[in-house]
Amino acid sequence: MVTIDRPALRAEECALLAAVGHGDRAAFTRVHERYRPLVQHWVRQYLADACVADEVVQDVFFELWTIADRFDPEQSAVAWIRTIAQRRAIDRLRKARADRDRDLRIGARDLELVDHAHVERAESVLDRRDLYRAVRALPDRQRDAVVLRYLVGMSGPETGERLGVSTATAKSRARDGILALRRVMTTASGTCP
Repeated sequence: MVTIDRPALRAEECALLAAVGHGDRAAFTRVHERYRPLVQHWVRQYLADACVADEVVQDVFFELWTIADRFDPEQSAVAWIRTIAQRRAIDRLRKARADRDRDLRIGARDLELVDHAHVERAESVLDRRDLYRAVRALPDRQRDAVVLRYLVGMSGPETGERLGVSTATAKSRARDGILALRRVMTTASGTCP
């Protein structure tokens, strides 16, 4: 069984933090190596997201580096570091909750409670009527190619086979038909092509 000399350990911890307080990078590295697993454990008790927890752990060690000169050697180093870790984790939790609450408030305020479904259905019916008229206005060859290719959903080779022409011819007729449809639809709607 290993016995731990608690007073010696406590003196070593206090000396390390005092050295960090005086800007000793080697002492900070030893503090980091020694306490990082504990700090991670403490922070993860509050924060489920590993990435956020890692950020908070970095914040804890940055704070340790910047305020180590304020450490009271009469206190426990472990308890002091744990307090910083818990405070940082709780601050991050509170910030996340405040951000979420703010987003919900803003989202609720900006939510438009208007049902546009009936307008969209009416526009869809009108669009279909215009499209039907425009397709009927196409020359027979283009109309057949457009209907088979885009409304029935046949591939280029299937359209060519159905029309008794080559795949390239079927694709050309469908493309020309779509271009003609676009011209007719934009003219009917009064918009520029």
